[in-house]
Amino acid sequence: MARKTHPLLYRDEKYGFTLTFPRWWKPYTVIKKQKYDKDTEYELHFRFKYKGKTYDDIFALLVYKMTRKEWIKQGYEDSPLSFLAESDGHVFAYITPEELPEAFVDPKTGDYNYKKYGNAIRLLKRMVNQDVPRIVKTLHFSNTPSTIRSVPLRSKKVWPSGC
Repeated sequence: MARKTHPLLYRDEKYGFTLTFPRWWKPYTVIKKQKYDKDTEYELHFRFKYKGKTYDDIFALLVYKMTRKEWIKQGYEDSPLSFLAESDGHVFAYITPEELPEAFVDPKTGDYNYKKYGNAIRLLKRMVNQDVPRIVKTLHFSNTPSTIRSVPLRSKKVWPSGC
């Protein structure tokens, strides 16, 4: 039986990577695979969910078909994107939001409604500012090539050691 303190593992079969998340993220996260940027090959959006409503990204993982050298040459080093890794001809980067969701703004005052969304704002700030930097450090690639599954040879006789 898994304990509630064990982290959650996100596995992406398409690109062969995993990310590890705090278990408490589960009720507050929705995963959406959708491309918004014409330059990306793949995008994975981890969106904030609170009291049944889904808001903006907590962070997005973006995959570009290029090398790290091309990434730098095209000016991505000076963008809001953060480089994570290069693997198999792809650059993996992530981005976090620069502002809270517009849904948290009080239309009457034009300021964030801390009275109504205070808990959600605190939670989202913690996720973005404290947890995401830790999560992205857990990016791991399973560099295991696809091969035929081996089956061990089973013998009825076991030879003693030293023969």
